[in-house]
Amino acid sequence: MSSLDSFSRKGWVVLFVFVVTQIVYLAMVLVTLPHLRSLAGGLEPFDLLPGGYDMDYARRLLEAIGSEGRAFYLTRQIPLDLLYPGLFAATFAMVWLWLFARLSSPSPLLRAGALLPIVVGIADYAENALVVTMLIGFPNLSKGVVKAASLFTVTKSMATVLYFVALLCLLAVVGVRRYRAGRP
Repeated sequence: MSSLDSFSRKGWVVLFVFVVTQIVYLAMVLVTLPHLRSLAGGLEPFDLLPGGYDMDYARRLLEAIGSEGRAFYLTRQIPLDLLYPGLFAATFAMVWLWLFARLSSPSPLLRAGALLPIVVGIADYAENALVVTMLIGFPNLSKGVVKAASLFTVTKSMATVLYFVALLCLLAVVGVRRYRAGRP
């Protein structure tokens, strides 16, 4: 965390990593995920199911996208989604630490908020590994693999929401303290 700490003090580094992260995110949201949704006849790819999925859904999705879609998932979506979790974790941990450094007397417990994006990244990597297992193993799907993949999808989604709610609270605290101190 100390190297993230030192980078997070440099606003330009945080901004640069944020921009790179958003480029990868936009490539997925605007290109690869819509293509998979189109191949699936409107079914959402695993990454976009914050409430998770079951064996029936996994089978329907993988059948619907066909062999072309499974190859696309493996060769286009997954490579981007191998970059994104690490970028997300680093970016949003640095954003948290950058804001944290602007507090005059922060609580050490508050610093732990920087760990939430790391939890998101780990859950996303685990989800990706299990999705790859499903893609490669199809049509032989393991109920345990599908259940674990779904659990990591839900964990990733919940930790993401929790992080952004906490980030908004931290932004509010920083803003109020700066306003009271007479600084813009």
